[in-house]
Amino acid sequence: MSKMKLVLLEKDSYFIDMISTYIRSSEHADTFTMSVFTTKEQGFSYIGHSQELYILLVHESFMPLPELVFHHQHGCLIILSDTLAPEDIVEYPVLCKYQPLNHLLSRIVSHFNEFTSNRMLRGNRSSEVIAVYSAVGGSGKTLAAVHLARELTFQGKRVFYLNFEQLPSPSWLKGAGAEEEENCFSRMLYYGKTDPRVQTAKLERYKRKHHIMGFDFFPGVSHSAEMSEMTEKDAESMIKAVLATGGYDCVLLDLDSSLYPRITASLKLSDQVLWLVIDDRIHMEKTMLQMRHLAEMEVFSTNEVGQKLRLVVNKFSGSMNHGIAALQVPVSGYLPYIPEWKAIGSMDVLQTRGVFSESLAALPWIKALFQGGQSNVDG
Repeated sequence: MSKMKLVLLEKDSYFIDMISTYIRSSEHADTFTMSVFTTKEQGFSYIGHSQELYILLVHESFMPLPELVFHHQHGCLIILSDTLAPEDIVEYPVLCKYQPLNHLLSRIVSHFNEFTSNRMLRGNRSSEVIAVYSAVGGSGKTLAAVHLARELTFQGKRVFYLNFEQLPSPSWLKGAGAEEEENCFSRMLYYGKTDPRVQTAKLERYKRKHHIMGFDFFPGVSHSAEMSEMTEKDAESMIKAVLATGGYDCVLLDLDSSLYPRITASLKLSDQVLWLVIDDRIHMEKTMLQMRHLAEMEVFSTNEVGQKLRLVVNKFSGSMNHGIAALQVPVSGYLPYIPEWKAIGSMDVLQTRGVFSESLAALPWIKALFQGGQSNVDG
């Protein structure tokens, strides 16, 4: 898809240099080109003669705007202000220019996608959907999901982390660059129930980047009842909204050990399922039972079990004391037991990159997966 032009009317040379450099050096380089005008005469002359679709960013010092700005066909008009202002003016939003540039550009993309019918701004990446699952709680699903997301990001992949747990661990995302009071997951869930197209557009507005791990996510912890009420359609809509942006190489799903509709929908949509097991008799028995239930529910076909189910032994100490052959699924890898993680007092310990992270990245199917390949999910 061709790039969208940003037309900026602004006198502040420092801001012009900052946003121009940021666009050239970030993922937005694939989305935008930029033209800058520092005087009203130059800017309004360009608007009067341009025939192409563009996004018009006008600093408030250029107000009032001549009639030709409102009558001329453009993608959308956004006012830039030096101060905080309400963002939800539907037709002409006012955005404070003094905010992180990734947030500013995300809000611009979100507004354009929501209110412009001509086209949506999206990337051209194809995503692999990976679910991290286990039949038993406490198996290390979130640890594996978050560290795998970080490792893929470390390798230059763009990753979106979605947590569908009944009771997610807020400490993983607390202080990760997200506003403490903002529950963006719940807002995205609401938009999915009302209008999936708006949900996709709003994703740019509500996503955040984890400042330590580097992946994108929705901040906020949903109420347990809200998660229980999620339908298969809700989960499918949320996943496909991320895929529809075309901005990610991997969508990573952190799932509950339950068989709620949101979980079964996620497993069905996944290209790969990283299924964690632990060398424990009770754990193995529950895993066998859960696999039987999933087969009865037709979540996995016989062929899919062999194609996308990746059994990985977590907390591996060097040998297996309980037979895993009864599961009738080959082991795809082992993750080491980390004694320091038995009792955690600080998240810094868990977020440190080490042998666990490296073991995840070294799994042969993970290495092969991101050398190429297409997702089988229609985004």
